[in-house]
Amino acid sequence: MNRCRNFLAQGLLLWAILALFCFGDDFKPPLDDTKQLVKVFDIQGYHARLIRFEKVNGRWQRVGKAWDVVVGRNGVGKEREGDGKSPTGYYSLEDVYAYHDLQTAMPLFLSTKDTICVDDSHSRYYNRIIEAYHVKKDYQSFEWMRRKDNLYEVVVTVGYNQARQPGKGSCIFLHIANGDKPTAGCVAMKRHQILELVEWLDPKKYPWILISD
Repeated sequence: MNRCRNFLAQGLLLWAILALFCFGDDFKPPLDDTKQLVKVFDIQGYHARLIRFEKVNGRWQRVGKAWDVVVGRNGVGKEREGDGKSPTGYYSLEDVYAYHDLQTAMPLFLSTKDTICVDDSHSRYYNRIIEAYHVKKDYQSFEWMRRKDNLYEVVVTVGYNQARQPGKGSCIFLHIANGDKPTAGCVAMKRHQILELVEWLDPKKYPWILISD
């Protein structure tokens, strides 16, 4: 019996090591309560596919068809701010930001002309979305959340680098794609797809995303 226990313990330790190796130190498995999962897979350069799953009566079921999406211009495996890569691993899907009201059960925030996401790792607001006029400016770089090209008309925030470790990367979103062009590190898709996605997402089902390599 002890031998079996030791074997099981060694197996679990090996799994944990492999998980950290594959996904990085941000890796954590989804909560037991997770009932929605978005998977980004089949990475080919900056092209990828996205598919949704939902747990029904304890079993995971595929939802709809797979979508063609784009990721960072340098693929996946994010290591630092500005490396042009999308992160790999499991992350919670947090909020929705939009230019207008829309159909979603997720927490919804309307982006104004002053809404920004700070990507300056020296700022106390690093990797946070804020209203610029509400804070004392201590940042040199940021992203406007209300863009002229409308790529952020609908945005789902990804819980990457929630500890806000300086230089690790920031402002990772799901958003509207600019045609077939890559992103700076986000995952982007067609407008009708992200509208379908936010309508499907349900915070009561604790949605997560898995970006594989």
